[in-house]
Amino acid sequence: MVGYCQRNVQTCCVISRLTDTIGYNPFLRADSIGVELGFSDPVFRKKFEDEHGKTIEEDMGTATKEWAKKVFPGFSHGWEDIAFLKKHWDGPIVLKGIQTVEDALKCVEVGVEGIVVSNHGGRQQDGGIAALTVLPEIVEAVGDKLEIIFDSGIRCGADVVKALALGAKMVLIGRPYVYGLALAGEEGVRHVLRTILGDTDLTLHLSGIPSVNKDVLNPSVLRKVNYRR
Repeated sequence: MVGYCQRNVQTCCVISRLTDTIGYNPFLRADSIGVELGFSDPVFRKKFEDEHGKTIEEDMGTATKEWAKKVFPGFSHGWEDIAFLKKHWDGPIVLKGIQTVEDALKCVEVGVEGIVVSNHGGRQQDGGIAALTVLPEIVEAVGDKLEIIFDSGIRCGADVVKALALGAKMVLIGRPYVYGLALAGEEGVRHVLRTILGDTDLTLHLSGIPSVNKDVLNPSVLRKVNYRR
């Protein structure tokens, strides 16, 4: 992963704390759907040819399995791996999947530059707590020590405004951009992002909030309402 970031001139290395477990893998198929990243990687291509004596295109089924093993290796990562990343990567490191104050404080301790408060879109652990629920307490604990990004559940401008008001510096857009990509390719992604940006501006204007500066966009503009059945 570090090598990929370096080869592609990435400015930040984002590491996801939770990993998928080995089991059903939709990428195990004899084509490049879902594995194009690996199939276009010159390092992986050379390694495959050296080990198998043929190109990826000559045996895409085996190549898919080989790449899946690298993406889903079947072993966990721990806090000690951050030291390895810092040794081999001279850019900022952002740790994704933080859901507790304890883990956020550990991130400060190991010296990462930022965290993503996220439950990975709710697709990892059934019944996991919503990322927005834990965002305020994490911001209170470490907001002045590292950059906090919010992920999971951003679908419209109101979602963006709420996350920023609760202390996130920025948000990540997950499923919506994929919907746009599926429907209209690159232009579909642009349309989705423009729509969310426009909806964010509209939400701010209708709420009488002139900007995203923390002096005007903060928890004081929100109300938590507990509905009873």
